[in-house]
Amino acid sequence: MCYRWLGRIAENSSTEKLGLELERAHIDMRPAAYLAYVWVNTILVAIISTVVFSSLILFLSLDIDMTVVFIILIVLVTLSSYFILLKIPSFKAKTRGKQIDLHLPYAINFIAAMSAAGVTPAEIFKSLSKQRIYGEIREEALWIYRDIELLGRDIISAIKSNINRTPSEKFKEFLQGVVVTVQSGGALKSYFVAKADQYSRENRISQKQMIESLGIMSEAYVSTAVAGVLMVLVVVPILMIISGAVAQQIAFIYIFIFIIIPLIHIGFVVVLSSMVSKV
Repeated sequence: MCYRWLGRIAENSSTEKLGLELERAHIDMRPAAYLAYVWVNTILVAIISTVVFSSLILFLSLDIDMTVVFIILIVLVTLSSYFILLKIPSFKAKTRGKQIDLHLPYAINFIAAMSAAGVTPAEIFKSLSKQRIYGEIREEALWIYRDIELLGRDIISAIKSNINRTPSEKFKEFLQGVVVTVQSGGALKSYFVAKADQYSRENRISQKQMIESLGIMSEAYVSTAVAGVLMVLVVVPILMIISGAVAQQIAFIYIFIFIIIPLIHIGFVVVLSSMVSKV
């Protein structure tokens, strides 16, 4: 529907960069279609935000200053929606890249084991594309095997195509090594085994560093979110009683309990989630 409305204009405005980001994010849309989708949704956001804020202005009988503020909010919401929708492929591609890096050491061990058994590279990627345990690497292998099986490309051409569209720099480096090894007449078995050892060693170092970081975070959590909070909840009421300004300070207690404490815990959850996702 979006492409039917704005497709002709989007065809002239779409870029190769957007198309590459869509491929890396595995979003099955042409660049012009996605751009038309972004434009239509931005227009809808602009219309809805205008109706909502205009209703608030009329209902609350706001003065000129607040009306200007609401108009600025409409513009900000519309522009934010446009740029967020436009950047979704890039964000998703980066997320895929992190997931590929996360599973890469284990997938390379699988590839090395298959190669040691004498399996051809095409069959290795076919087998890898069926292993759901390897997450996004399975999708990358599936694209390589699709190019070989459905598009009739040779293994080198299929790997080169995936080098251009994979969002993971590590996986790109690995595939480039495969191409160089094949073209130079080297042994893929030795290359896979060497890469499996390298990525396993790097993974162990990364895991060790992450465990140390989690230990530091646990100490910071105990000091800040447990001991610090208890100290404030004990000291502040005592100071309130001593000073006699209970009514003036009770608002601070409410803000601290219902806003600051939840924000502290949410902050730690966000930081820990981002750290654990890299392990």
